[in-house]
This record gives sequence, structure tokens and C-alpha cells, in this order.
Amino acid sequence: MKPLFEKVLLPSSPFIIKEEHFERFDIQWHIHPEFELSYIFQGAGTLNIGDYSSEIGKHELLLLGPNLPHSWYGVQNIKPAFKAKQIVIQFPYDFLGKDFFQNQALAKIKELLSNSFRGIRFYDPQIQRIAVRIRRMLHMPDFERTIELLNILNILAQSKHCSTLSSIGYSNHLNEHESARLNSIYKFILYHFRMNIGLKAVSEFANMTPQAFSKYFKERTRKNFITFLNEVKIGYACRLINEKKMNISQICYECGYTNLSNFNRQFKRIMQQTPTQYAKQFM
Repeated sequence: MKPLFEKVLLPSSPFIIKEEHFERFDIQWHIHPEFELSYIFQGAGTLNIGDYSSEIGKHELLLLGPNLPHSWYGVQNIKPAFKAKQIVIQFPYDFLGKDFFQNQALAKIKELLSNSFRGIRFYDPQIQRIAVRIRRMLHMPDFERTIELLNILNILAQSKHCSTLSSIGYSNHLNEHESARLNSIYKFILYHFRMNIGLKAVSEFANMTPQAFSKYFKERTRKNFITFLNEVKIGYACRLINEKKMNISQICYECGYTNLSNFNRQFKRIMQQTPTQYAKQFM
């Protein structure tokens, strides 16, 4: 399903912060060009971010990059009195000026924002520390609020208690802080995975033997090349399923698989459901 475009109307201040209450989460699949920091402090249900899906409860902290499709859906049998609540901060990359994050002192925050194009989920003990700051921001004047957002981004940029969510194949966004060599390998894979490339082709591109490349790639990505390649292909397949322009068989071959059974097997291994089951979520 093609995500809805959300137009975020920025006020005179450089970003938006708002507290939202719902009977239950029912935020449709949508995108917007701003970054979004969401603190969910009450509610339960399922979140979808790109090709990532997971159950959520209270005390969730998420950072989403621009134009990353996402939705929150509440559980059906939730009691009406048990409202879903969140505080959302939405800001453009240039909310402090076009070249603000080019300053070397802000390199960690710039890297955080780059990683957020795949979505980032933070975990305790980080959440409680940030939650207090986010709540205070609701009652701050614009200047103090802006400084506090920068402080929060700086804390999150140092955090080790987090994980990226959507696959690189879905977001098609590369972290510019990766080494130039690994980045060029990523680009080669992203540009050629639909041609059913294998270890030999990528090794030759990297000017390594297959054995040396396999070792190099695993040391730097903590996964073997074939696993990564399948994740890229399936991430792209999820994107095509969401767009609803092709049937499952067409998507299989468009992603570089040569037979449907292998495509279905890899999809279920990675997504924990079949392509058809995945597609039903977006009908």
C-alpha cells in the first residue's frame, strides 16, 4: 500500500512538539519529510516501520528519518478507558540552519540522524532519562526547547542501547560514516542485487578473493554476505508489496530470485511470515 503523505505544518518555532491521546493507536501507514522522535508512554499494539514490524507497549522511544513509512496500530480488545498516549517531536534536518550539522563537534548527532533513515529503537535505561527531558520540553519557551532537543539528540547519539529497524534494502539509505570501501560495496550490492549477483561478482568488484571478501564482510557487518544479500532482496520485496503494483510472482523475479519457492522460503525466514501474509497487513 502506498503510504499517505503527511504535511507537517511547522509553526514559527523551528520544530513541532505535541502530546497526542487516542482511544487506541490507529495511525495509518504514512510518510513525511521531517525527522520524528516519538515517546510512547501509554498504549499497546503493533508498529510497522518500513519492513520492520513489532509489538509495542508503554515506554517506547523511536527516532525515524525522513520519508520512512510507518504506522502504529492498537490492539483490538483494549479497554476504551486505556488510552494510547505519545509525545511526538518532528523537525527538519535544517531546523538549526542548512550547514549546522556539518560542524565536526556534531559528527555523532549527524551519524545518528543518518542511521535514523532505517528507524532506531532505544531501550532502557535510556528511555526514562530521555522521557523526563521530553516531558519538560512541552512547557519550555522556544529557545530553551531548541537547546533541549539538541541535548537529547546528543544523548541518543552516545547510546549503546538501541537498534536499527528497517532493512537497508527497504530504506536504500547508506550510513555515510561507513568506510569508503565498505560503502562502495554496499552501493554495488544495492545497484546490482536484482541481477542475481553472487559472492564471485562482489568479490571481484572489491578486488578480493571470495574467501578474503567473506572474512572482510563478516568482520565489519557481523553477518555473512549471502545473509545480507537476502535481507536486501527481501527488504526491496517488502517495499514492492507495499506499493501494490506487482503480484508476488513478479516481485520474486524483480528482486533477483530465480524461483518462487526460494523467494518464499527466504521471505518467511527473514520476515517470519509469507509474502501473502505480509501483504494482507497493508490491504
